[in-house]
Amino acid sequence: MILYTPMQLELVLEGIEDMKHPMVREVELNGIPAVVEDKGFGQGKLVKLLSTDPNDYMDPNMIPGVSVNFLETTK
Repeated sequence: MILYTPMQLELVLEGIEDMKHPMVREVELNGIPAVVEDKGFGQGKLVKLLSTDPNDYMDPNMIPGVSVNFLETTK
């Protein structure tokens, strides 16, 4: 990414170190690779699917934002 700005780089990037990023992990949910935001032990929120199968995206249980239970199946 290229950022064109008349401002000094220090001002543009001020506070970037303090930004909090959600803890995400790659897991398999029912055999479908997905990215899940960790909300606690075995609990999470589906962020996105990584599947190449279009039918996986039609599953109403695999919509981003859905709460999911997962085991330690990280890649």
